[in-house]
Amino acid sequence: MERFTDMLRVVIQPLGWITAPLALLTPLWFLIAALGTKLSFWGWEFGLSWMTLDIGPKLILACAIAGSLMTVLVVAHRLMTQRWFGVISVPILALLVAIGGYGGRYVFDGLADSRPMLLDVTTDFQDPPHFTPAYAARRGGAQRSLDFDPSGLQLQAEYYPGITSLTVEREAGAVFREALMYGREAGWRIGTASDAAGMFEAGAESLMFGFRDDIAVRVTALEDGRSQVDIRSLARQPVHDLGRNAKRVERFLAAMGGEGEAG
Repeated sequence: MERFTDMLRVVIQPLGWITAPLALLTPLWFLIAALGTKLSFWGWEFGLSWMTLDIGPKLILACAIAGSLMTVLVVAHRLMTQRWFGVISVPILALLVAIGGYGGRYVFDGLADSRPMLLDVTTDFQDPPHFTPAYAARRGGAQRSLDFDPSGLQLQAEYYPGITSLTVEREAGAVFREALMYGREAGWRIGTASDAAGMFEAGAESLMFGFRDDIAVRVTALEDGRSQVDIRSLARQPVHDLGRNAKRVERFLAAMGGEGEAG
C-alpha cells in the first residue's frame, strides 16, 4: 500500500505543475486572442479562426483531461492515507475552466445555429441607404464591399419580418436629429452627417474581437408631414455576426418608434 501511495505522489506532483499553469493560461489565451484582434495586433483569421476556434478547444480538452486525472489521483491518495497530497484547488480550477469553455462553445454554436448568417441588413430592399465615397475610402481593410448584397433578402424576410421602413408622425428634421442622437448614445462612431440630406453614416465595433460594422441611416420627408426612417447595417468581415447587425437595426427602429432606448 505504501509503495502505491508513493507512486501516486510521484505522479500527482508533476501533474500539478502541468495542470496549474494550464488552468491559468487557458482563459488568458482566449482573452489575448480577443484583445489582440480588437486592437489590430493581428487579423481575425489568426485571433478567431486559429487561436480561438483551432487551438482553444485543444487547450480546453487538456484542462478537462488534466483536471479529471489529477482529481482522481488526489482523491485516491486521500482515501488510502486519510491525508491530502497536492493542492486540491488546482484540478478543481482546471475542471471549472473546461466546463466554462465547453459551456461557452455550446452557447456560441446554439446562437450560430439559431440565427442565419445575415451580414447585410436593411429596412428598404428596393433602395437601401447608401454610403458616400468618402466613407468608403475611410474603411481601410474591410473585406466586404459596401455594395448591397440581395442574396440575404429571403433570410431577412423569414427571420426578421419586422425589419421594414418605419413611418413616424414627426417632421423629418426632428426625426433626423433624434436618429443622430440615438447613434451617439449607442456608441456609434458618426462619420458623414447631413441634416439637409437627412442621412448620416456611422461605424460600430463589437465588444469581443472588435468586429466592425458600417451603418447608414436615412430620414425621408413624406408629403403628409410624416417621415420615413430607413437604416442599413452590414458587417465588414465575412464572419457570422450571431445576429448582431439585425439586433442593432431592431433596437434602432424600436427607439425611433418610441419603444426602446439606445443600445
